[in-house]
Amino acid sequence: MISLDTWGNYADILAVPIGIVGVLLIVRQLKLALQESEREHQRRQNEMTLNAYNAVRGDLRESVRRIRKKLELEDMFDEFTKEHLEQVINDKSIRYDVARMLGFLNKFAVGIKYDVFNIDLINDLAGTLFIETYRQFEPYINWVRKDSEIFYVEYELLVEKLKDMKKYKDAEDSSL
Repeated sequence: MISLDTWGNYADILAVPIGIVGVLLIVRQLKLALQESEREHQRRQNEMTLNAYNAVRGDLRESVRRIRKKLELEDMFDEFTKEHLEQVINDKSIRYDVARMLGFLNKFAVGIKYDVFNIDLINDLAGTLFIETYRQFEPYINWVRKDSEIFYVEYELLVEKLKDMKKYKDAEDSSL
């Protein structure tokens, strides 16, 4: 006949694997909960990105069109000359529009920096617009930075990321 101490030893031996299985199940559940949380964050981030972009898209595009028309720039690929810069500096109305437009773009960049907005979605929606608008208005941005180097820094960093993303995508597409 088996003594109580022996049964106790068997119970202890069985408890260890059961405990390990329990810990493994808990770890698995935690991983699943984390994955679900990440998916929910991604969904909310995408929703916020779309909502914000849709809210400012009309104003942003109208500002861009108005500025380009006043400066006689055909599109985002035209060169921004010294004459354009002088025109912006000397005309408060144009300067206000340019600052407002760049402010919109900089706000998106700050939202991306703090993980509020999704950079992939911004890239798909308006990556070229963000990049080419920065390139086109860089002389103005540099002029503004004479007063403070922090103006539009987040926008500049975003543009660099978007350029890298486009290079990667182009390289990926060419390898197919």
